Amino acid sequence: MGEIFNWAIVQPSTSLLEFLFGIFGSYGIAIIVFTAIVRVVLLPLTLQQLRSAKAMQELQPQIQAVQKKYAKDKEKQTQETMKLYKEAKVNPAMGCLPLLIQLPILFGLYQALLNLSHTPAFKQPFLWLQDLSAPESFPYILIIVMTVSQFVYQRMATPRTADPQQQATNQIMQFTPLLFAFLFINFPSGLVLYWVATNIFSIIQQYFITGWGSLLPAKEEKKADGKRRGQR
Repeated sequence: MGEIFNWAIVQPSTSLLEFLFGIFGSYGIAIIVFTAIVRVVLLPLTLQQLRSAKAMQELQPQIQAVQKKYAKDKEKQTQETMKLYKEAKVNPAMGCLPLLIQLPILFGLYQALLNLSHTPAFKQPFLWLQDLSAPESFPYILIIVMTVSQFVYQRMATPRTADPQQQATNQIMQFTPLLFAFLFINFPSGLVLYWVATNIFSIIQQYFITGWGSLLPAKEEKKADGKRRGQR
């Protein structure tokens, strides 16, 4: 299994980063361009996920009606809700798929960075980062940018809902960026740079598909959505 992972993800990631470094002369820029390439490859899946999320948001009034109608019959409530999803061709699990696909890429990139860390060129400064193979030092600017950008994207990608249980889940999920910050603080800064770039590309894609989502109050989002459509 390890050999397959190395052959399918780690080696191509390492080779692509080396190729991009040969073009741009900076591993920092190479990581950002690498991220852009990954996002383009995953774009069809991402668009499908974003459209699914938007469709789920539009289904909320009908879902709430089902929950109210079958409040005392949870089994019937689940059946009717799944029926709504089927009729609208919406897959509730679709939102997790892009992240699940990203994880092997993230692990592969981590190994690729370790492979490249012994090269002198990889230890060249990029912006304020002194060594992309080493964790960022205080004041952790990149970690802060990663946390904020992930929070923004997460709020944009979270559909509005009147379901108290889902609202409670959404509130808990707001702490995810802080968890990522805690985990990434000891990771190579090159890996954090990749995640920051991923967040920024995701925010841009999310905006053009669903607008600001839950990031703005409902009234403000409607105004922003109207302006966004008027610009098209």
